[in-house]
Amino acid sequence: MERQSRQVKAGVGTVEAAQMVDSTPLLLDGQNHAAKERLARDGYLLLRNFLPADRLSQVLACMHISYFPAACARAIFVQAHAFLLNELHRWKPDSCTTQGMTVAGKRNLGLLQRQDLAAAAPVKRVLEALELFELMETLMQVPQVLTSGYKWLRAVSQGEFTGVHIDKVFLGRGSPRVLTAWVPLGQVDVEDGAMMVCRGSHRMRSFAKLKAGYGQSQVGADGTQSGWYSDNGADLAHMINPHAVDWRTTDFKAGDIVVLSMEVVHMTACNVSGRIRLSCDTRWQPSEDARDPRLTVWNSKQP
Repeated sequence: MERQSRQVKAGVGTVEAAQMVDSTPLLLDGQNHAAKERLARDGYLLLRNFLPADRLSQVLACMHISYFPAACARAIFVQAHAFLLNELHRWKPDSCTTQGMTVAGKRNLGLLQRQDLAAAAPVKRVLEALELFELMETLMQVPQVLTSGYKWLRAVSQGEFTGVHIDKVFLGRGSPRVLTAWVPLGQVDVEDGAMMVCRGSHRMRSFAKLKAGYGQSQVGADGTQSGWYSDNGADLAHMINPHAVDWRTTDFKAGDIVVLSMEVVHMTACNVSGRIRLSCDTRWQPSEDARDPRLTVWNSKQP
């Protein structure tokens, strides 16, 4: 069942992607060492229902009221109270004709620049949840971790995606032990632009040339197109041994997360649904390690 695959629009190309492995049972059974080993082997951990779904509802409500135009917000609240039940992903940009709302085909919604939203109390309770601090301490086997104050909030419209990349090119000037937690803010199906990971790419010999060249480059910390290896997920099979390319993805529900190592190759699927995909990348590292100077604010666990 794990190998069951589907065709996925991976940037401007199409790939076969198998189902991500759910590592939740390992943590529920207290097999922390096995979870750490799987992360080291596969480069990712999928954890289902890791964060309470009711907190995600509060995040969506906060972002909706604060981010989307007030006139449209009123119309959508009248049309679909289900939004408060994690149904923002079902809202299509052309579902409301109120002047000033985001219209179909709109790109670059600008959520990445809205760090005020990332710092809002309901959002911060999810992105800096105690559960995430404790998870990272467990995976890194350290007494204390920090998370960057800067959050990579995304609002992704139809036709948009994040290209093939590794996080090291954005965060390679500090700790080599940085981990990313990718948090979908509500339900995110594959066609909405879900996370895709090239399993094992961080450790395979077939990817050595990529790591020696692109993987050692340094770009801005914003995680934009400037740091992509390619805008086409199918390119890996053409540039690298195709048998080594093992794309993984899945449909996500509110509360699911994916933990990523800093050198695993990943991207997000192209949004072909017309729904807006909301998600956030959060970065974590041991408090004792050097910090990337491009990220000046780091937060510790709060009681």
